Amino acid sequence: MNYFKIREIIEDYDSIVIYRHIRPDYDAYGSQLGLKQLLLDNYPEKRVYTYGLEKIDNPEFLEDMDNPSLDIIRSSLTIVLDTSTFSRTDDKSYAEGLKSLKIDHHLDSEECTDYRYVVESASSTSELIAQLAIVNDWYISSKSASYLYAGMNFDTRGFTIASVNATTFKILAVLVEKGIDLVQINRYINDLAKEKFAIKHYLATKAIFKEDVGYILLTREEKLRLGLSTHEAKDFVYVMENIKGINKYAFFSYEEDSDSFSASLRSHRPSIVEIARQYGGGGHRLACGIPELNLKQVEEVIDLLVKARD
Repeated sequence: MNYFKIREIIEDYDSIVIYRHIRPDYDAYGSQLGLKQLLLDNYPEKRVYTYGLEKIDNPEFLEDMDNPSLDIIRSSLTIVLDTSTFSRTDDKSYAEGLKSLKIDHHLDSEECTDYRYVVESASSTSELIAQLAIVNDWYISSKSASYLYAGMNFDTRGFTIASVNATTFKILAVLVEKGIDLVQINRYINDLAKEKFAIKHYLATKAIFKEDVGYILLTREEKLRLGLSTHEAKDFVYVMENIKGINKYAFFSYEEDSDSFSASLRSHRPSIVEIARQYGGGGHRLACGIPELNLKQVEEVIDLLVKARD
């Protein structure tokens, strides 16, 4: 599988439905909406839809999902983006399509589609979609470039993580040449509402440090009082991102549905994905998650983070 083969597969279908992962972030949205716009611009005769049930509330920047009917899905190629496993797809109806294609950058990405293109070294799925367009000499509008830039920026923490390389910046240069508004896009994806700003600073006071590890545990009572959803809570792991001497950090959030804690784990250098896998989670080497932990397991994960070394 390569970018030319992906183009050939896309060209074989008149109708395409694009999916993303649950609890979407801006790479999920950026790759999805960016690909939709690329296909509309380069194949105007095709019918292109997006599908997603969960959402980020940012109507100034993000489009609503099309969520076509099952009849349309069954007559379409379905494309699943930025999704490592079947269970993490935002709606499993993609499997009802005529054929399915996955484009992803996660470690251990599951084989759950008819076609599969996974580049684990890529910094984001938005980077892969941008490269798909560049390699195939597709027209890239400012609109599609804006979405793809947002996805790349968000998943790389402003192009500061280890998977960013020369290829990332070459692709970024192409997108910037399309006349995108970097300042405005950065504000769209990074600005916090005043109430979220207050929550961020409250959570910062709860951080606990153990050697080179920082962690926050959000209890059921606190989560209810702050009015945070699971999707909103997990992003506050970055409260501890830039603390001198802290190389690994974690955010544990109570989950009502399972009466357990979910974990978001991050690292500046040592690989921590093996820790997540031990407890039924996964993700990237330096950014991963665990869906369910009891309090004893939370303590175990913290101890394993302390022991993690380059």
